[in-house]
Formats: sequence, structure tokens, C-alpha cells
Amino acid sequence: MDRIGRKSMIIIIGPLCLAGWILVFCSKSMLSLIIVRILHGSAVGVAFTITPIYAAEIAEPKIRGTLTGIAQISWYLGTTYAFSIGPFLSYDMFAWACLPLPVIITIMGIFIPESPYYLLMTKRDKEAKDVLKYFRNGEIRKEFYDMQKAVAEQMSTKGSWKALFCDKVERKAFIIVQVVSMAKCLTGMSVILNYASDIFSKSGSFLTAEKMSILLAFFLAVIAVFAAFMSDWIGRKPLLLVSCFGCFVAHFLIGGYYYIHEKTTVDASNYSWCLYIGMAMYCFFSDVGLGPLMQTLQAEIFGANTRGIACGITQGFQGVFSLVAIRMYNTVNQHFGVYLNFWFYSLVALVCGLILSSLMYETAGKTIGQMREKEHV
Repeated sequence: MDRIGRKSMIIIIGPLCLAGWILVFCSKSMLSLIIVRILHGSAVGVAFTITPIYAAEIAEPKIRGTLTGIAQISWYLGTTYAFSIGPFLSYDMFAWACLPLPVIITIMGIFIPESPYYLLMTKRDKEAKDVLKYFRNGEIRKEFYDMQKAVAEQMSTKGSWKALFCDKVERKAFIIVQVVSMAKCLTGMSVILNYASDIFSKSGSFLTAEKMSILLAFFLAVIAVFAAFMSDWIGRKPLLLVSCFGCFVAHFLIGGYYYIHEKTTVDASNYSWCLYIGMAMYCFFSDVGLGPLMQTLQAEIFGANTRGIACGITQGFQGVFSLVAIRMYNTVNQHFGVYLNFWFYSLVALVCGLILSSLMYETAGKTIGQMREKEHV
């Protein structure tokens, strides 16, 4: 994205998804499905790396959290769409239903302007000023000057692995983002979305597992809408801490229900409220902090010279954390019980919350330059 631009990378997302769905129609072999996973996984990796950065670089500081949080809303809306039609369509019909979306994304991407930050990084100041005017209604002179100054200072040191880990400010930012990434992935959201039907089938709910999965995804999407507006109002640090400690309590309740259900002779239906309240709490607390703010932080907390490298590494770590959580779920479930998974998620949320309470600094309402100046003091 530092070589060919933010816009070009955003446009790539659609063709990657489209190629995957076309391959689904052409072949059903194991190799083809593995390639489809690689294509779609690459598209998701690009999307979660590039779009928050693009949103942060075009947004005014006072609405940056809201704008970057929209990515999380879109993610849950897409999940709701897939959960809602998946159980009721054939394999090929499901692919047909998903096929138009990457086409629409590609067409829309062609018409978006390039990021003013990238244009300044490539010495195209006039184009950057024109783009900033496009995104603003009022006077831009001071904001453009501050942006020029911040980019010049951050680009004075070449972006590299060394700059990311040897510079005190960048290193602290990197540690904070990785702790948030760990909290987001290892508190079980990827597992719950991937194994929603399996988890709810063990719960003895009055609704079918498929309907519970749809309800879960819809609930997450609704909460994400409200959460997107909260980070600029309340602040990043308070929301992250509330999110971590809230997830700790929620998973403790869920794990307690499954322990009674799996390991005791007590009638678990009398304690089903633990499952429903715990799951609702987890959806709420993960959505007000860890979900949307992961994208916001990785887009705003790094300098212009390290943002691309840092966000790429972060997405790599997120993939590893999600893979560990997903692979661990079945193994722990088979040998110990599903309850232990949720108590592990509870422990992770508690530990990450304690770490962030001492490391995290507030970034809401500040430009990237202001954040770095504060940390140097």
C-alpha cells in the first residue's frame, strides 16, 4: 500500500473475492476449495489492513473512531447475510448469492479518491490538497499544514523493521496493538462465528442452532452501529478496558453454564439464563471496544513511515491468534469440554485488560502528529 497506494489495494479486494467464487463454480475438488480459502483469506487480510488506514487518513480527528468503526459494522452485516441465507440455499446458490458483492465493491473502489497521506508521502502535495478539500467543507489550510508537517517528520526516518522495534514510540504502539489483537482473537469471537451452530446445538436452546446463529450475527451488527459512535465520545482507553473486563465476566458465566451442562447431573435448563446473559454481555462488550477499536488503533497509532509494515504484521498475528483459537476449540471440547474454552477466553480478557490499563494512552480527537508528540514528552 506504500508502493502502489491505498486506493489500488482497496480495488484488489473485489477481484480476489470474485476469483474465489468463480472457482467454486468451476470445481469442487479439495485443491480448488483450498485455493478459494487462500483467495478469500487474502481479500479479508487486505480489507482489514487497508480500509481502516484509508478511513483514518481521510477522516477528521473528531470522527475518526466512528469512520473506522464502520468496517466492523460492515463485517457483521456480511456475517448476518451469510448466516441468514446459508442454511436455506444449496452450495451453488449460496455462491451465486455472494457473487454480486465483490463486483459492486470493485466498481465503487474505482471512484474513490486516493488518501491525502499517501499523496503527501509520494510528494504530490497539490493532489493531496485537492483531495482534502473534497473531504472537507470548510477551511483546510491549518489541517493541511499539520498533515504535511506530520508526514515530513515521520517520513524522515525510513520505514523498516528496525524503525518499528527500535523507536520507543513505535515499539510501545506496536505492543499495545498486539495486546488488543490478542484480546480480540483469543477471547473467542472467531470461534463463536465459525462454530456458532455447533456451540448453540449444545446449549439446549428453545431456538434452533441456525436461528440462534442468525440472531447472534444480527445482534452484533446492531451493537456495532452504536459502538462506532462511542469511541470518539467516550475515548479509546475507557472502552477497551470496559470491553476486556466485560468479556471476562461474560465468558465466566458462559463457561459456568456449560460446566453444569456437561460435567454435573444438575438440570442445566434451570441455569440457561447464564448462557443467554453471558452471550448477550459478550456481544455487547466485545463490540464496544475490542471489535471496532482494533481497526481504529492500528490505523491511527503508528507513524506514516511504519504504518504499512506494522498493520501488515498485525494482520499476520491476528491470523495466527485466530487459527490457534479455532484449532484449540475442538481439541479442548473433545478432551475436556466446551466450558474450558470459555474459561480460557475469560482469563485472556482479564490479563489483556490489566496490561492495557497500564500501557494504553488516549488517542481520541488527536491527529497522528499530536499523539506522537505527547508520547515523546
